[in-house]
Amino acid sequence: MEKEKTNDLTPERVVQILKKKGTEVDLEEAKVILKFVQQIAHIAVKQYLRGKL
Repeated sequence: MEKEKTNDLTPERVVQILKKKGTEVDLEEAKVILKFVQQIAHIAVKQYLRGKL
């Protein structure tokens, strides 16, 4: 059975992505950014499912 992916976006990947775009962040900053993005995504999905978007 195929392993289920729970989160492909890691703090290390966030650092790589932002570095490509010219923004330098350390691992701790990347963790905060990732947590924020996940919270925004969660809110957006909840609003969409409630028909508010």
